[in-house]
Amino acid sequence: MTANLVLGEITALGDTIVTLLSFLILMALIKKFAWKPLMKILTDREEMIHTNIDKAATARENAEKKHAEVDAQLIEVRTTASDILNRAQAEGNEIQKSIIKEAKEDALRIKLVTQKELELERKQALEGLRAEIGVISLEIAEKILGKEINHADQQTLIEAFIEGLDD
Repeated sequence: MTANLVLGEITALGDTIVTLLSFLILMALIKKFAWKPLMKILTDREEMIHTNIDKAATARENAEKKHAEVDAQLIEVRTTASDILNRAQAEGNEIQKSIIKEAKEDALRIKLVTQKELELERKQALEGLRAEIGVISLEIAEKILGKEINHADQQTLIEAFIEGLDD
């Protein structure tokens, strides 16, 4: 029985040695043929990951800058729009005041022209009436007095009569 145990131990030791030798040969083959390409692939992947991280950080910074620029432009546009609106309202108020002032001036001018025209027509009517009254009064005086009145006397009578009307 001890022989079987020793033989089993030798076999187990032999298997271990063979396995160890196989492993070492496999490692040597992997190192010779596969290690460099695997390391290159891993290095390339690591570089690609770092590049992508850097690109993402740069893109994020650019996006934040663009966002800040857009916010600044939006504020500027709002300010400009507010200024334009305020100017338009002020101009509208000025135009309104100007139109009202012009309308008042036109109304006053029309009123003055109308008053002058009425005064002129009144004077013309009075002159016409004076002439007619003069003629009528002369005719009446001639009939009453039975004689003809000369021009100077007629003018004196007419003026006296008109002054009596004005009072």
